[in-house]
Amino acid sequence: MLYEFKGHRPIVDPSAFVHPQAAVTGDVSIGKNVYIGPGAAIRGDWGRIIIEDGCNVQESCTIHMFPGVTVRLKEGAHIGHGAIIHGAVIGRNCLIGMNSVIMDNVEIGDECIIGALTFIKAGEKIPRRSVVAGNPAKILKEVSDEMLRWKTEGTALYQSLPKEMREGWGPVKDGEAATEEGTAAPGSDERGIAEKEAERRRLLEVKEYIHIGDHPNDMPYQPWKKASEEAGAGGDGGKPEDNIVKEPEAEYDGARHFTPKDYINLERDSGLRHEFYRGTIFAMAGASQEHNRIVFNMTRSLILKMQGKSCDIFGSDQRVHIPSNSLYTYPDLTIVCDPAIMSGEEQMSMTNPSVIVEVLSPATKDYDRTTKFRLYRDIPTFQEYILIDSRSVLVEHHYKDVNGQWICQTWGQFTDSLAIKKVDVSVLLSDIYKGTGLLGATH
Repeated sequence: MLYEFKGHRPIVDPSAFVHPQAAVTGDVSIGKNVYIGPGAAIRGDWGRIIIEDGCNVQESCTIHMFPGVTVRLKEGAHIGHGAIIHGAVIGRNCLIGMNSVIMDNVEIGDECIIGALTFIKAGEKIPRRSVVAGNPAKILKEVSDEMLRWKTEGTALYQSLPKEMREGWGPVKDGEAATEEGTAAPGSDERGIAEKEAERRRLLEVKEYIHIGDHPNDMPYQPWKKASEEAGAGGDGGKPEDNIVKEPEAEYDGARHFTPKDYINLERDSGLRHEFYRGTIFAMAGASQEHNRIVFNMTRSLILKMQGKSCDIFGSDQRVHIPSNSLYTYPDLTIVCDPAIMSGEEQMSMTNPSVIVEVLSPATKDYDRTTKFRLYRDIPTFQEYILIDSRSVLVEHHYKDVNGQWICQTWGQFTDSLAIKKVDVSVLLSDIYKGTGLLGATH
């Protein structure tokens, strides 16, 4: 419920979801795609509370302050069940573990992970990308890229939850509950309940197959300890380079198969993105800050340089489909130089890209360079493939020569210029890597 206090009313973006059993009082601002769980108490009575886009505040959390203080949860902050935030600032894309207590005037830097039951005393300043745990809290190590990917994927589940709650949540009326067998409960006078329940269970079977965590109703996601154990780190804080996920190609021979229609239906209802290949569905990995910066830089450069040209640029939300080998995927950037040809009933999957750009991450770089490149080469219109490393200054440019043979050039200096032949534009590597922190770190 939302409550006014001394003339202040909560401001809630229409895309957010505030559970009716939560109590949000006074000077509170709630941004886009925010989830507020049942039992949460968010009291903007003595000061202001700002909850930025993409945050979630889970069940039984408390957010409050001393008079005159502003509490801020920056974009993508993830507040676990039962946590208390009192007069603190939580950085962008942070995770606050269950039943943690964050006291007054604490400032937690961006991309930190705070363990469950942690107590951070008043006035502490936690540096960016710190792993913190204990009572009193101690900084244990730096957040690795893989840990951050895990955190970001978990938060993405909650960022998609508000839309799902608005569309599919509501109290069950008397006589409408389904039985365990999926049939209507005695006394129900509505038709179709059993059929709806059977369809729901069928869709859950699809989600459960691609799910790799502990809760069958979740989308694909692993608890950190399990993810690190499977990657060989043992869950005990091994070296960051040990914390790598399996390449998607290793699971292409899945025992269970789905149809393209199953995949399209799942993708339509999901807040996350997945690949499809030969009957198997794969969750796509989350992206690091450096990855996103490079995609943004490349997009901006191409838009500026391609003005007046007949080709179009599409971002990572544009799905590409290769009918000859069945792959559905989402490249980081796609350039098409003919009228786009779309496949499927919904006409949302492009089939004729000319240039594809992928930004390499530690988890997927081998897959992007080998299996995915081989699959892309089945596209008749495909002429150039650009791979940009997100961890070092390195660009690989694959292109077809006049004889149809693939040639590769590599660039590793900021002064180098990537020439994209199909669109006749060049982009400096210094522009591609601007703002990534790799200045001076040439390959």
